[in-house]
Amino acid sequence: MSIRRALPLAISFMLAACSANNGQQVAEPLDPKGKPNTPEIRADEPAELVFHSNNGDSEEAFNSLFGNALRKKFPHYTIKYMQQKEGQTLPELLAQNQSIDILFASTPYLFGLLMESELHYDMSDLIKKQGVDLNKFEPTLIDGIRTSSDGKMYALPVTNMVQVMYYNKTLFDKFGITYPKNGMTWDETMDMARKLTRKDDGKQILGFASSPAHILRGNQFSQPYLDPATDKPTFQDDVWKSLMQLFYVTPGSDEGYKSRVGELKRLPNWREFTDTQEIGMFVYNSQFPFTVPKEVGQVQWDLVSLPVMKEKPKVGSAATPFAMAVTSMSKHKEAAMKAIDYLTSRDNQLEYSKRGIMPVINDEEVKKAYGKESDFKEKNWSAVFYNQYAPMAKFSRFHLKVENVLSTVPLDVVLGRKDLNTALREATETAEKTIAEAKRGR
Repeated sequence: MSIRRALPLAISFMLAACSANNGQQVAEPLDPKGKPNTPEIRADEPAELVFHSNNGDSEEAFNSLFGNALRKKFPHYTIKYMQQKEGQTLPELLAQNQSIDILFASTPYLFGLLMESELHYDMSDLIKKQGVDLNKFEPTLIDGIRTSSDGKMYALPVTNMVQVMYYNKTLFDKFGITYPKNGMTWDETMDMARKLTRKDDGKQILGFASSPAHILRGNQFSQPYLDPATDKPTFQDDVWKSLMQLFYVTPGSDEGYKSRVGELKRLPNWREFTDTQEIGMFVYNSQFPFTVPKEVGQVQWDLVSLPVMKEKPKVGSAATPFAMAVTSMSKHKEAAMKAIDYLTSRDNQLEYSKRGIMPVINDEEVKKAYGKESDFKEKNWSAVFYNQYAPMAKFSRFHLKVENVLSTVPLDVVLGRKDLNTALREATETAEKTIAEAKRGR
């Protein structure tokens, strides 16, 4: 499964291009912001567009999702993908003066990459000039990107992802428990989890589990990790206490669950859902089955919508879109914008949806096509679109650093190393130090 990882971006670099003049090397003229003032190539002219991401996906994966479609639509563009690997990390590429036209990643990563590398660029004028219709998108995606862009538009969503709940039908059948359904509350879900959690032929069955980074990041209250005005951690707010209590403290109060976590020395994850099949219900992202189809294929499974809070009926997780950004260094901004616009076109989004890639546009026909040409076309894909999106919280350049801190709290609490209040207080202190160090450039 492609695990998106943050890059260490404590870098210092200067972009300076030179051209030959009578055998002399002279610097290109700079604009008022100190960037090379090179004329941009028009969108209808041949151009090489260089793509880069921190995800490390192969060129084959890039071509399957983006490259092939773009080359077919724009034969006069040369589409080049620079895979993240040794020698081709973002800092290394920038140090080599390698131009990057489009940077792409899931939004929690993208904004950190853009801000740390100073490649962020307000695409608002490009969007207006090329007539990109922002009204076609799911509104919370555009609102969320604007929030993280401080009112500007540093990126556009291309594919999407929400949190849903998968369940193991074999375990439900074995214990005579009715399957979950769309629209359940968390109280109903946890009652079901308690019935599932048991020892069975020496194997510990866990009624419920979830990925902390995913379920907390996209929480249904839209609670941010950091106060947008101060960059101070919000970990001691009551919202985090209630979420930790619901997702981890309550399930972890079962001795069998706690013992199994102790054996694993970590919280149960998707491997315990697919490989050992000891999890009854597992909350994870909607892309999960399509990223590890072989592993998921071992399980008799289905999915339902993310359970809802009683005080927020019908509100699911916040979305986590995969977005693309035209960089400030690109000399092909119009061409890059044209490429991104095409990837968000109805025709292309429909093709994505059929394959099980969640669309970013608000189109009922496109949504209904979801997964219809995938290996899992008979599954309950209505679950993906059943809930309303919670608004996206702001992603700061420190987002992933503090997420890593908060994600340690559930394990400490389940194993009894710390009580919840202590764990959240110490996580707050650690996050504050982490941010202070990052601001000092350490």
